[in-house]
Amino acid sequence: MVAAQETNLREILEGAKQYRVPLYQRVYSWTGKQIDQLWDDIVETAESRMSDSRVTHFIGSLVLAATPDFGPVGLMKYLVVDGQQRLTTLTLLLAAIRDHLLDTRQDPSAVERIGYQYLINQWQEGQPKLLPTRADRDSYLAVINRSPGAGGEDGIGAAYRRLRGKLAEIEAPDDDASDDVGASVCVKDIETTVLNGLALVSVTASGNDNVYRIFESLNNTGLKLTQADLLKNYLFMRLGDRSRAVYEAVWLPLERHLSPDQLELLFWLDLVRTDEKARQSETYEGQQRRLERLTSVDQVEAEVRRIAGLGALLETILKPERDPDPELRRRLKRMRDWGTRTAYPIILELLRPSCGEDARDAGRY
Repeated sequence: MVAAQETNLREILEGAKQYRVPLYQRVYSWTGKQIDQLWDDIVETAESRMSDSRVTHFIGSLVLAATPDFGPVGLMKYLVVDGQQRLTTLTLLLAAIRDHLLDTRQDPSAVERIGYQYLINQWQEGQPKLLPTRADRDSYLAVINRSPGAGGEDGIGAAYRRLRGKLAEIEAPDDDASDDVGASVCVKDIETTVLNGLALVSVTASGNDNVYRIFESLNNTGLKLTQADLLKNYLFMRLGDRSRAVYEAVWLPLERHLSPDQLELLFWLDLVRTDEKARQSETYEGQQRRLERLTSVDQVEAEVRRIAGLGALLETILKPERDPDPELRRRLKRMRDWGTRTAYPIILELLRPSCGEDARDAGRY
């Protein structure tokens, strides 16, 4: 059963709650373009609310799935099926507001008012309200916990620094930029707007609903993910209780070595090995048909490890300068310089017996 209601960020974050981004979701990927658009919408709404506090701005939906409570007593947990990019950005903005008010000595109560109400579950062992996917977690928690490493060079850190800069700009002394949008609002106006002025629809699925099917349906209605994202989702949903261990031991290292585009290329090359007519645009459908034949968690885990082994070989093809064999480096560099991927399936097959897929898997990933 699915329940939907209109709400705001204050209602989403208040109380003993935790929103977990599943392991199979993509990492935080908003760039300056998306952040700037959200910021402009917030500032425009804040200005309108100065004359009418009932004004709101609709920012979309947040699709959640209820999960059993395995954490501290009383902590309600949800999986974020869709909307993690917006939710992550808005909580980073709340952290940026908290830190701006503290650093400028405007409001020493910001830690309690913002941090303990909307970012951290103070009475549930300090658990964060939002728990991103593993690849983003350390950077995100550094921001939420005001750690020295907050605002690093990754996507999370870049978003936090960008938002801190925008908060500083709206309180800068009037000069040639006095006519800029947002000059009439202050940081506390932004805070109030973020919590109360952004309307969204919260859609919550019960524990009996098939979360993967919801996720797949959302993608088919225009919230597009890459084919690699969908296949990752499919594999890790089927791993069940094994998903966390396999993700951290096998998949996370693979994601650190290959970009999203390269992961999609990997899945297509793997498909071409058994179907030479496979089109890259149909990688997801082709791989899903093949993966549906797996009947046990052990088989799915073995498949993830096999894909990681192929990933190590693909990295050798794409980055031959890292291979210790000088002759192999020379030949692969020459192939790369040709600028064609036509030979990649053949090269993968040649590398497997010569390099040992399992050995590369164990040694690198």
